[in-house]
Order: sequence, then structure tokens, then C-alpha cells
Amino acid sequence: MPAKAVLAALLALATAMASAETFPSRPVTMIVPYAAGGSSDVLARLLGDRLAQALGQPIVVDDRAGAGSRIGTEVVAHATPDGYTLLLADMPLAIIPAIQKGVRYDPVRDFTPIGLIGTASMVLFVNPAMKAASVTDFISLAKQDPGRISIASGGIGSTTHLTAELLQARAGIKLLHVPYRGAGPALTDLMAGHVQSGFTTLATASPALAAGSVRALASASERRLAELPAVPTFREIGVDLVVEHWWGVLAPAGLPRDVTARLTRALQATLDAPDIATRLAPLGVAPAHRSPAEFRALIATDTARWADIVRAAGITPQ
Repeated sequence: MPAKAVLAALLALATAMASAETFPSRPVTMIVPYAAGGSSDVLARLLGDRLAQALGQPIVVDDRAGAGSRIGTEVVAHATPDGYTLLLADMPLAIIPAIQKGVRYDPVRDFTPIGLIGTASMVLFVNPAMKAASVTDFISLAKQDPGRISIASGGIGSTTHLTAELLQARAGIKLLHVPYRGAGPALTDLMAGHVQSGFTTLATASPALAAGSVRALASASERRLAELPAVPTFREIGVDLVVEHWWGVLAPAGLPRDVTARLTRALQATLDAPDIATRLAPLGVAPAHRSPAEFRALIATDTARWADIVRAAGITPQ
């Protein structure tokens, strides 16, 4: 190898090592692709305080809402991969490309996974007046009268909508989809009896559940939820339905390995703090421990799964 090439390679290596050793040397921005005050924003600010301590630099939370999380996500996908721009991502990252036209990011190719933060399982709730004492009863009634049982969602293409589509596909039933502009309005009409059923997280529905305004039939989780020990999972009754809404931290693709490792260690230290589970509980989020590689695999699996569900449901990208 020519002397100049050797020198250039050594200089590049020295520069990379120096960069990794000094990272971070200035504040790190964490973009939240939703409006301030939502669960992702609250989660980012909670984690940001701890990450700042672990990294020795402030974490600046920047809310970039719009297009169902697409706008903020695209900002990070096209940012410089130096570790100073991060994304507080959640499951819609993997859904948006299937339901929107012209999306300028690939959920797997355009990001470097830093780590998963936590998950919240979807739960099927019904209005108390519905004559279904169990999810087995619910499925039986739906098969007897296809398209008559209504199921609310937070909007076409939302996690709640696609979970309902997945249930119909896995259980071999047909429900009447009633979309709303958000999970809140959907839950309100479910409580009032204007719709009969709906998926949402326990965090969203817990006040209504405690008041007896809704009943939980089954959780789309790997195992029973600690908060709902009497409520079975769908798998327990023979329906392969597992949908866990997740949150995690991503950086742009091409992030140097040493910087990735530094951020992953800091995030892990944050999630390992003794009180973090208690702080996340009010958000309905259970801390999840997965490596960056496992997180990438989760994103890839979800991207493929939701694209299949969107196609099967006949949802046209807008």
C-alpha cells in the first residue's frame, strides 16, 4: 500500500477513535415525532434526564409532530449519523410506510438501533352491555352474525385498527370497523355503548376499567398481564395474536460503532435504574431488555407483518 494511503488510513482511524472518545462533547437532540404532552413526549423527557446523567451532556427533546409520526421520523432518517440526533420511535415507525404514499424512510435500512425501551400490550375491551362473558363468546357471536359486532379504533391504519384486522384474520371472523380520530374518542364511545368493542392499551383504558365502564376480554400479549391476572391471553384460547406497542431509541444509519455502543450503554444504564419501572408504570410501559440486533429484528418483523395486514384489509395508502 502506498505511503500516502497508509497515512490517510491512520489519520482516519485516529479521527474516528478521537471522536468516539470525546462523544458526546455537546448536547444531544432527541426528536419525538408527536406533539408535546403525549406518551412519547413524556417518555422522552423522563429518559432524557437520566440519559443526560449517563452521557454527561444535556438531552434536548424536540417535538416534531405531523403525518402520524412521519415528519419527525424522516428528519432523523436524513440527519448526520454522528450520535447527536436521536429518534424516540414507537411501533407506527413500522406501519407508516404501508399506509402513506411517498414515505422517505425505510424502517430497517435507514436507522441504527440503540435499544428498546419498553412495551405495552394491546387489550380487547367491550362495553359491559355486550353479551360476551369471554373472548371465546365474543368470537362465537362474531361467527354467528358476521359484520354486526362493531369495533372502534383510533383511525384507519392506527395500531388499534390493524390489531383488529389481525384478530379478524387469525380468528376467522368479520367485525364492523368504526374509526375515530384518536384512541380517546374511540374509548369514550365504547364506554357510552355507541360501539361494542375496541383495542387499546391498559394505560389508556384503566380508569374506565376501574369504573366498570368497560370489560377486558383478552390481552394480545405473550403472557397474562400482571395488572389483569384473571384476563387470558389470546394464545390461551387458541388465537395466535400478539401485539405489543413498543418504544425505542434510534439514530440515523451509518452511526460509528463506538458511538452506537456508548449510547446503548447509557440507555441500558438508564433502564436498569432501580426506580425506572415505577416511573414507567403510570405510562403503561413495561421496561424491555433487547439488544440493538434484537431491536432491529423486531422492527423488520413488524414492518413485514403490518404491510401484510394492510394489504389483506384492502387499505389503500393515502
